[in-house]
Amino acid sequence: AFLKNGLESVDLVQELHDSMATQLVFQQLMLGFLTVGLVVGVAALGVISTRAVVERRQQIGMLRALGFQREMVTWVFLIESSFIALLGIGLGVGLALIPASQLVADMAIDIPGLTFQVPWTEILVVSGLAFTMTLLTTWLPAVQASWVQPAEALRYE
Repeated sequence: AFLKNGLESVDLVQELHDSMATQLVFQQLMLGFLTVGLVVGVAALGVISTRAVVERRQQIGMLRALGFQREMVTWVFLIESSFIALLGIGLGVGLALIPASQLVADMAIDIPGLTFQVPWTEILVVSGLAFTMTLLTTWLPAVQASWVQPAEALRYE
């Protein structure tokens, strides 16, 4: 109705969507990099576990010669990799929450009512998934370690 008087209407929802498009792409890019980092970290723990089995063959043979059952050797390697994974997950979560809370605190100066809320559900889901994937990648090397024969492992140096 006001077009003949020179008024131009603007769809605010579309304008907001267009202005946020670049930020959303950047967020998706960062999420992709973080996901790749998490996958590479889990795969690295699997490689480290495989290498530990190969390099500690004599130690495994000695443990078996001392009376360790196969399941006990498997548990030793799983507990070791679990400790490393839980330490890494805990440090990652802690070191991510500190700058996130500071960022929100800085933004809260300009935006009244903005508060930092920790997304515990998402953190627990991602942490649980990372820990589960770590156990899956280290389970096979741990089982391989349990099948080391004591006499064979102690024969060569």
